[in-house]
Amino acid sequence: MDALVNLKGKGTMVTSTEQAIEAIRLRAKQEGFKMNDIAQAAGVDPAQLSRWSTGKTVPLYSSITKLEQAVDGLIAAKFYK
Repeated sequence: MDALVNLKGKGTMVTSTEQAIEAIRLRAKQEGFKMNDIAQAAGVDPAQLSRWSTGKTVPLYSSITKLEQAVDGLIAAKFYK
C-alpha cells in the first residue's frame, strides 16, 4: 500500500504514487508538454493516467517508470531537434 503524506500542512493527504506522477507532470510542464503527451509517449490511456493522478487506482511501479521514460524521451527529442 502507498504511504500517505501530508502536503504543506493543508490537510490534504496524497500517496507516494500521486507525488511521483505530480513530479512527472511538473517536469513535463516545465518543458512545454502536457500529460496527454506523456500518456501517448508511454502508451498509456490518458483516462488511466488521470485515475492514477487522482489516486482512484494505483499503477504498477513499471507504469511509473514508463511515464518517467516517456518524459525523458520527449525532452531529449525536443533538445535534439
